[in-house]
Amino acid sequence: MTVRPLRYSKEEFARRGNELYETQVRPHAEEGNHGKIVPIC
Repeated sequence: MTVRPLRYSKEEFARRGNELYETQVRPHAEEGNHGKIVPIC
């Protein structure tokens, strides 16, 4: 089994995830759901 090198650093992975959350998820799920778990499919 071959181990592939990581495409992104931990910091870049976190930055990209935060950017996706802020631009695509938060506008649809934030209001009225503070502190709740919201599934992302």
